[in-house]
Amino acid sequence: MPDLPETPALDRAERDRRRAEALPAAILLVALSAVAPLTVDMFLPSMPAMAVEFGVRESTMQLAVTLFIVAFAGSQIVYGPASDRLGRRPILLAGLALFTAGGVVAMFATSAQMLIAGRILQGLGGGAGPAIAQAIVLDVYGRARAARVLSYMAIALPLAPALAPIAGGFLHEAFGWRSVFVTLTAAGIVLAAGYRILLPETHRREAGAAKGLGGLIADYRTVLSSRTYVAYALVMGLMFSGQLVFISTSSFVLIDELGLGPRAYGFSFGLVAMGIMVGATWSSRLVGRRAPHDVVMLGVVLSAVASAVMAGLAWSDVHHVAAVLGPMFVTAVGLGLTRPSAMAGALVPFPQIAGLASALLGFTQMLVASAYNIVYGAFVAPSSQALATGVAIAIGAALVAVLVLKPRSEVAPRD
Repeated sequence: MPDLPETPALDRAERDRRRAEALPAAILLVALSAVAPLTVDMFLPSMPAMAVEFGVRESTMQLAVTLFIVAFAGSQIVYGPASDRLGRRPILLAGLALFTAGGVVAMFATSAQMLIAGRILQGLGGGAGPAIAQAIVLDVYGRARAARVLSYMAIALPLAPALAPIAGGFLHEAFGWRSVFVTLTAAGIVLAAGYRILLPETHRREAGAAKGLGGLIADYRTVLSSRTYVAYALVMGLMFSGQLVFISTSSFVLIDELGLGPRAYGFSFGLVAMGIMVGATWSSRLVGRRAPHDVVMLGVVLSAVASAVMAGLAWSDVHHVAAVLGPMFVTAVGLGLTRPSAMAGALVPFPQIAGLASALLGFTQMLVASAYNIVYGAFVAPSSQALATGVAIAIGAALVAVLVLKPRSEVAPRD
């Protein structure tokens, strides 16, 4: 049979495929996935000073972290299914526009309440980034290659929490805390422009894809009926709960209690974030050689042991920066080791509803972590003991979840 002549449509499809698989597009997907850690961690060094300027308690400023994450999590379950039905492009651009608007509100905040409102807007818009970026990975690379690509993304992602607090510390000391939100607003604009230039629409809707409410409910039922998906989602949520306790409490402990300056705190926080990168690199080398369950178990056990050591030191009245950062670095290595395998194990079996599955995974992770952080923070004031205990309890619960639920390895068929 003779080869079919190339047509303009085929040429365009091939060009789009090459654009989507090019290195600049991959870097953009990492950046979109990093919206949450970038937005949370960059302003952490400024939190104590902001609490003083606005005349509010530390717990009120912690709401700027927690409520951002609640809004971020909730928005994902809208963006994911919407991108399955309407396409990735319009939904992602709408989310980035809302994220940018939130940055402007926070930039001009004259009260803690106005700042928190801006943070909520940032969260509502920012949820589009990771939910849709991870779905684009499945669109572009297919089921066979998605697990490895997600693992590579997980190596690069910790650069955001590693560098963001360092940059935030420099910005705060040089220009004041408002400069952090100027930077985040500019980041939203750059991400939107980059997406328009570098990536085409990657989601190819099939006939009958507009399923209506009944179809949407059926899709959620399909995902939530998977024991493996639920297990990995819960483990990721509990592991992130421990990380969120550190995120929301560490500036008060390391700056106010242990005497670090904002810049030194940024580097200290970056050290912990680098632990996630070390774990993710280790995880990428295990992909294809070990089952996701085995990698997740290794990561959770490592984090559980390290967080228990941190709690033991804190309750033994060892008050030193190294007593916090050393065990937390190892805990972060376990988190980085766990996340890529848990994410791939949860998402790969659902390529046709990748947006929904990715969004629900992100929502569950952040909902669990936010609920834990709100409840824990309501009863315990920030201190080195509170930080260490909160992390250890959350990671210990993740270990129990792995042991009890025993997620299976569900391998997706090849494209």
